[in-house]
Amino acid sequence: MKKALSTFILLLGVVSLVSQSSYARNKLTSSQKFQPKTLKRDTDFDGKVDRLEVYNEAGEIIRVESDSDKDGKMDEKVFYKNGVAVKAEKDIDGDGKADNFITYNRKGEISKSETDSDNNGKIDEWVVYEQGKPVKAEKDTNSDGKPDTWIDY
Repeated sequence: MKKALSTFILLLGVVSLVSQSSYARNKLTSSQKFQPKTLKRDTDFDGKVDRLEVYNEAGEIIRVESDSDKDGKMDEKVFYKNGVAVKAEKDIDGDGKADNFITYNRKGEISKSETDSDNNGKIDEWVVYEQGKPVKAEKDTNSDGKPDTWIDY
């Protein structure tokens, strides 16, 4: 049973890779093309789905959800446009609501991160990135909506 499951998981991974391969798409006729709508994976082999990939009709990835803290609940979502990450959201405190929001540039590199670190519904931490690396951060420590702590990297 384990061998059959491992083979099935390996096959799903191959199907995912092939569906994204422009080479594979160009070699298949339209009647032979296979594009998954969703792909569920158990990346740590504990018997629970911890990664969900969603594709559009053209086989391009449009969303990935994952259980990053291994508690059995999807807590991170990354949204794609034309195969490139555009935004993400993450529940970092485990309450079921996103409290970290990430924006990506046209290359799919992180450009901005905003976080509600005190769980009051207001963003209180901001990080700006250039070429995927943090260059400055700001934090509101007194909950007035304005930064009062600054860091330059």
